Amino acid sequence: MANNRLDAQSAAEKAVSVIGFGYDLTKDIRLSYCKPGLFGSRLIKLDLTRNQELVVPGGVVVQNVPNGIKCDKGERTRFLSDVLSFNQVSDLMGCSR
Repeated sequence: MANNRLDAQSAAEKAVSVIGFGYDLTKDIRLSYCKPGLFGSRLIKLDLTRNQELVVPGGVVVQNVPNGIKCDKGERTRFLSDVLSFNQVSDLMGCSR
């Protein structure tokens, strides 16, 4: 089995290039299986005319990234979430039974 791992720079560039593309879940969700829509369209709208340098953790810099794409260190990442039952969610949402 061949080692198809990308270096950090190539992985970051590939990840940015497929933002907004869809996955063919019948195949795989790896970056190589991301698919654009017709004529290269995306599922989200990006302003491709205004670009920036994007610095990702680890010091990798990706050139010509649309301004709407941001990357941070993830301080706002949730490390633990409570799991609620259906009844608890219903009570929180104010749904009557």
